[in-house]
Amino acid sequence: MKRFLTVILSAILILSFASCTAPIDDGGENGSPAKDSKYFFVVAGKNNYEVKIDADMADVLEALGEPLKYFEAASCAFDGLDKPYTYAGYVILTRPDGKKDYVNSIQLSDDSVQTPQGAYVGMTAEAVKGIYGKATEETSTMLAYTDGNATLSFVLKDGKVISIE
Repeated sequence: MKRFLTVILSAILILSFASCTAPIDDGGENGSPAKDSKYFFVVAGKNNYEVKIDADMADVLEALGEPLKYFEAASCAFDGLDKPYTYAGYVILTRPDGKKDYVNSIQLSDDSVQTPQGAYVGMTAEAVKGIYGKATEETSTMLAYTDGNATLSFVLKDGKVISIE
């Protein structure tokens, strides 16, 4: 129960503020991605635009348009501002690097959106495993799959997905 509450509180903090995690060591300069991951988010209705970890947020904003909500806060992990961009069904969190911002994480928050492979909020953990196979890390409250510079995490409650990041 204690671990579950920790996961839920973490998800709430992510929605309220940008992430306070250590910077990604991407092996590149100025936040450029070292390797494309197979885990990314496709925005249907926007020419199936692919949002990837480490993408330049200026390019993402150009493709997606203005968010429903936007927030800035002094970063506790980077020099500059953390910026969450809230769209219908998902939130994109950025990290600053010099004069640019890069996608640091993407959180799917309801069943109106899904991963390119078909995973969505509300499906069972067993259905997720049917799509992605054995998790890199698994607990009763989370399934995590790591590929390159990205980790795809499914937050679970009572065996069902309540958030995808």
